[in-house]
Amino acid sequence: MTTSIVRLIAAGFVLMATSPARAETPASLCGTKPEMVDIMMRLIDEGVEKLYSDSKMFVSRDNRDGSMWAVTLPHTTAHPSAACRTKTKDVALLCSAGDKACTSFQAQATARMDKLEAGAP
Repeated sequence: MTTSIVRLIAAGFVLMATSPARAETPASLCGTKPEMVDIMMRLIDEGVEKLYSDSKMFVSRDNRDGSMWAVTLPHTTAHPSAACRTKTKDVALLCSAGDKACTSFQAQATARMDKLEAGAP
């Protein structure tokens, strides 16, 4: 093999090794199919109330089962992503961005859900 082909192959292995790992898609998000369209359809159903919104995400509560949902807004690093938390505090995340963006979104969503449950706006 020529030196340039060997370098291209080696560069491919380096890129594969350093690419951000994608989180595996969960089997369900609080009982909903892990597809953004299904999540958004659930959040417009009767019994779902919007609790919070800013330039990065909105948070809603499904009063039918008590689950809380955080969804990123367009033009954010982790968009499109969603996190849900059951009444028993089980959390599921649907995020196809890089590890850093997904971790940041999950932390921000969890912190906002904690504040809302504590009664803070």
